[in-house]
Amino acid sequence: MPIEALPLRIEACDPTRHDRSQFVCGVPRLDNFLKLSARKQQTADMTRVYVAVEEAKPEILGYHAINLGMMRVDELAQRPRGAPDHGDLPVLFVGQVAVTRSSQGQMIGSILMHHALEKAHQVSMKAGCFAVVLDVMSDGGEAAFIRRRDWYAGFGFQAFSSTPSRLFMTMKQVRQLVTVRTEG
Repeated sequence: MPIEALPLRIEACDPTRHDRSQFVCGVPRLDNFLKLSARKQQTADMTRVYVAVEEAKPEILGYHAINLGMMRVDELAQRPRGAPDHGDLPVLFVGQVAVTRSSQGQMIGSILMHHALEKAHQVSMKAGCFAVVLDVMSDGGEAAFIRRRDWYAGFGFQAFSSTPSRLFMTMKQVRQLVTVRTEG
């Protein structure tokens, strides 16, 4: 079913309303995170999970997880102007973006990624946040890794030179993307 036909909502994951048990995206680690760890990590204030659902249905079509963290300024090719002397930069981490097998190819992953970037923008308006950072999963082999990396690169993420599986996008880039999306 095309996404345009779905009354899709992105909302905070609520285990009392959202059925996590049937979620299967094809990557066991992502399935298990939602089924076994997401609730515990949210309760412990370690992460926030947002789910894509159809209006008035408990089945989760996709999800993303976000949390705050720090990165070392020396991970960047060039030190940003105004970077603190202690060398740590505040960031928002995107832990996962996953979509059920039956919903893949319907732009739900892109909608979830934009939602994560909008959340990052909101955070940056209230507290310092230099960039959005994520790690590309290698589960499924090299071809799957490259496909995932290229998907994130399509949003504007770029790899750290020291760690090609870790990608980032500065908040300046995020603001431009979010502004274009909300104006368009």
